[in-house]
Amino acid sequence: MKKILTFLVFLIVAGYFAESFAQPAPEWKWIHPKPQGQYLTWIKMIDANTWFAAGNYGTFMKTTNAGANWRISVSGYGHSLYPGSGIRQNNLTGYFFDANTGFLGVQSVRGIAKTTNGGESFDTIQILASGSGSTNGFYFLNTSTGYLSGNTGFKLMKTTNAGINWNFVTNVPNATYYSVYAPDTNNILGTSSSGNVYLTTNAGVNWTTSNVGTTNTLYGSKFINASTGYVCGSNGLFRYTTNGGVNWTGTNPPTTSSLYSIVVEGSDVYVSGYTFSTQDLFKTTDNGTTWTSISYTGASTITNFNAYSFDKNGNNMMVVGTYGEMIKSSNNGANWNSIMYRRSLANMGSLYANSTGRVIAMGTALMTTNAIIYSTDGGENWASSNLFTYQDLSHIDMLNSNTGWISGRFGAFFKTTNGGVSWDTSMTNNPVTSPYFGNGVNFINENTGWIVGGLPSIGGVTKIFKTTNGGVNWFEQTPANSGPIGTKIDMYNANTGYMAHSTGIQKTINSGDNWTLTSTIGPSGTSYTPIKTVDSLTVYTGGSNTQVYGTTNGGVTWDSLNFPVKAGTIFCTDWYDKNNGVAGAVIGVVGITTNRGATWQIYNTGGYTTYQVKMVHPDTVYAVSGNTAGAQVFKYAKGFTTGGFTYETSVPENYSLKQNYPNPFNPVTTIEFSLPSSGIVSLKIYDIAGREYSTEISGMNLNVGNYKMNFNGSNLSSGVYFYSLVVNGKVINTKKMILVK
Repeated sequence: MKKILTFLVFLIVAGYFAESFAQPAPEWKWIHPKPQGQYLTWIKMIDANTWFAAGNYGTFMKTTNAGANWRISVSGYGHSLYPGSGIRQNNLTGYFFDANTGFLGVQSVRGIAKTTNGGESFDTIQILASGSGSTNGFYFLNTSTGYLSGNTGFKLMKTTNAGINWNFVTNVPNATYYSVYAPDTNNILGTSSSGNVYLTTNAGVNWTTSNVGTTNTLYGSKFINASTGYVCGSNGLFRYTTNGGVNWTGTNPPTTSSLYSIVVEGSDVYVSGYTFSTQDLFKTTDNGTTWTSISYTGASTITNFNAYSFDKNGNNMMVVGTYGEMIKSSNNGANWNSIMYRRSLANMGSLYANSTGRVIAMGTALMTTNAIIYSTDGGENWASSNLFTYQDLSHIDMLNSNTGWISGRFGAFFKTTNGGVSWDTSMTNNPVTSPYFGNGVNFINENTGWIVGGLPSIGGVTKIFKTTNGGVNWFEQTPANSGPIGTKIDMYNANTGYMAHSTGIQKTINSGDNWTLTSTIGPSGTSYTPIKTVDSLTVYTGGSNTQVYGTTNGGVTWDSLNFPVKAGTIFCTDWYDKNNGVAGAVIGVVGITTNRGATWQIYNTGGYTTYQVKMVHPDTVYAVSGNTAGAQVFKYAKGFTTGGFTYETSVPENYSLKQNYPNPFNPVTTIEFSLPSSGIVSLKIYDIAGREYSTEISGMNLNVGNYKMNFNGSNLSSGVYFYSLVVNGKVINTKKMILVK
C-alpha cells in the first residue's frame, strides 16, 4: 500500500496526468438548441452506429444509434481565462482506434486527452513541461506507435506506447503542421502553410520540402498507401501524389472556399470545408480532373453554415460545424437532413420562465425573425415569435404568463399579451427614450412601469424613465447620480424599488419621484449588473469581482454571500425567496444556494456567458447564455446530486481531507475538504494503475471554506481508488476509497 500511495503522489507532483475534468452535471441540460450548440470541429464514424464528435469549449459527443441520440459531455483541458470557471479549451481534432480507445487534440494546452472507455472519461496527458501547443491531427501506424501534428509548440511528435509519452520528431522544420502521415517509422510527411509538405525518409535525420504548386495552407491530407495520397486546403486547393509526396498533381479546384476534410472510398474521393451559402460536398473519381457536387443546401438550420468536418461510413454521411450543426445523409448523399433541433440563432440575453412550463428566451438577431422564442412545455418544443427588428433587444419583463414587455437600445419597446406569441411594436421609438439604451424594464401592473439605461459614454449617463399608461408615454425621473449607465430595475411595489447602475445600487420609496444611493457594496472599482428584489428590504445583486451581495435592511448594509469560484463577473441572479437563489457568471458558470449563500452548489452548463437565470422553484432553474449567437437555453431540474460541488462559508484552521462517505460506495460517494486560505485546487481520483478519473474540481480558484463534492463512479469498475487534495500544486493528503457494485 505504501508503494501505491508513493506512486500516486509522484504522478500528481510530476504532472504525469496534468488535470482531470468532469462531465457536466446531469441536472443541467441543453433545451435549445438540441442536442447542443457549441461549434463542432471534428466528426468520426467508427461504424454504422457509433460516432464521435468534438468541438469548442471541451465539447465531446457520442452516439451509438447513428445519431438518433447523443451523450453530451465536457472533456479535455481547463481554459486559462478563468481558472475557477470550469471552462474548457477547444477540442480541435480526434483519433479513435475503435469504439473505446481514442484521443482528443486540444487548443493551446500542454498535452492531449485520452479515453479507454469510449469517452465516458478522459485522462489528460501532459506533453510539454512548460508553454503550450495545439494539436491539429493524429496518425497511428498501430495501437502503440503514432504521430501528432500541431502548431509550433508541438510541430510533429511521436509516441511508441499508445500515447502515454510523446517526443519531438528530430530536426523538424519550424512550422505549423495541420496533418501528419507515416507509412512506417522512417517515412513521415507533414502538411503546413504556403503549400509546403515536409518529408523525411530517415525518421527525421533529414527533411526535404515539397511544394504542391501554390502558397495555400494545407489543412487536410489522406493517404491510401505509402505512395498515393491527397491534400486539401485554403481557396479550394486539392492535389494528389503517386510517389509519397515528392510530386503533386491537380489544378482544377472544385471551389474557391477552404477545404478541410478528405474521405476516400475506393476510387471515390470526397472533400468538404467552408461552404457558406452554397452548401456542397465535392466528389471526384479521377483524382480531381472532374468534380461532382453533392448538395445539402436547405438541410441546415443555419443559413450560412460552415462545415468544419466531414466523415462517411457506408451510406451514412455527416458534416458538422457552426453552432453545433450536424447534417446527415443515410443514403450516400441523395437526401440530407439536420439532426439539430433549432428555432433561433439569437445572441440570448434575457428570459422569462414560470412553473407551468412557459419559457420565453430573448436576444439580439438583427434583421431576422428569430430573436424571440417561446415554449409552453418547459423547453421540449419551441416556436418563434417572428418579430422582425433592426434594434438590439436587452431585457424581458413579464407581469404574468401572458402580458409582458421588452426593452432595448434606442427606443426598442415591445409588448405581448399572449405569452410571447406575438408582439405589439406600435410604441417603439418613443422620442423620449429613443436616444438611449434601455437596458432594463419592469412593470408592476399593466399601466405603470420603468425603463433604466442611458449612454455608455466615458463616465456614462444614467437615465430612468416611467410610464403610467402602459408605455404610450414616458417621462424622465431624476437618478441619484448622473452616471454611469443604468443596467437593471426591479420594483417591489408601486412605491419601493431598486435599480442597478454599473457602480452601485439606487433606491426609491416614492414611486421613483426620488432616488437615493444605497450604501457602498464590495470593493472599490467593482461594477454591478443584476438586481433582484424579494421584498421591500431584501435585495440581491452581483459584481464584477465574481461576488453575490445581499441586503436585508433596504441597502443600509450589504453582505457578501461568498460565491466560491472566482470567475469574472456575476451577470445575473434570481431568487425564489430569501434563501433560495441562483447566480450566473462567465462561460457556463452557475451557482445555486438554498441558504442565502451559506453553501453553494457550483455547476458549469457547458454554454457561453450566463446572462440571465430564472428560478421558478428551488428545484427548477432556467438560464440563457450569450456573448455570441447560437440561442443557448438551459434547464436545471434537481435530482439526486451527482455533479457539482457544495460550498459552506467558514474559516477552518487547517487544510483537511476527510474520509469519503459512504465507503465502500455504489455508485455515489461524498468527499469533504477544507481550505484555510484560497488557492488553485484540484481533487484528483486515481485507480491502482495510476489512471486519473473525472471530478468536478480541477484547477479551480476557490475561496476559504468547507467543500463537499459528490463523486459518481457509475462508469467505473469495482475496486480500490485513491483521492488526493492538491492546492497550488502541493499534495495536501491522499485517501483510499472502495467501489463495490
